Amino acid sequence: MKFFSRLGMSLAMFFRSFRVLWQVVRGVWRLSKLQKPFISIFGGARLSQESIYAAKANKLSQRLVDNDISVLTGGGTGVMYAANCGATKSKNGGKGKSIGIGVKDLADGRNACVQEYFELDYFFARKWLLTRYSTAFVVFPGGFGTMDELSEVLTLIQTKKLDRVPIVLVGTEYWKPFMKWITDEAIIHELISKKDLELFTVSDDMEEIFCLVRDTCDIAKEKI
Repeated sequence: MKFFSRLGMSLAMFFRSFRVLWQVVRGVWRLSKLQKPFISIFGGARLSQESIYAAKANKLSQRLVDNDISVLTGGGTGVMYAANCGATKSKNGGKGKSIGIGVKDLADGRNACVQEYFELDYFFARKWLLTRYSTAFVVFPGGFGTMDELSEVLTLIQTKKLDRVPIVLVGTEYWKPFMKWITDEAIIHELISKKDLELFTVSDDMEEIFCLVRDTCDIAKEKI
């Protein structure tokens, strides 16, 4: 009985792993056909479109697409919706696309402004695609999901598993407690080094943010 139980468990894990691999490969194939470079924009799904952060995400995305930079989000509501909608408002015929990678069975579903969209079964597969192909990351206020995405990107860059790229946290007031935890707790207890503070920028200046990610994308374009 133990043998057959282990065999059944092993087969189930094998087929699930194959399913994950297939979804990732399909996602890579879809992304490979789209306009590069990509900027991943993270942020809360619950933020209202009347929020100042939604307005900033919208305007930033429009400027990125105007400069032939595609905007990549989770394809849902809140900041994702604002960013994807901004990416459809190019004033000069920019080649950038509004891209969303969703997860099946979420309540919010696909937002109306995504031009290129596909869904996966697993959050970690989506996160892998959102992090591995982006030239920079712009992180707006959000909850657990946003913190998860930010933490993973920081960890991957810190451990040199991902190339060093700009990470910008939008909203100095919102991120103030986060920065206080880093400086007053994590660094003091030697859990994070002071040098790690160089991995990201916190700003409210949208011109500074745009220039940071645009300049990195210009370098990426030369390599394409």
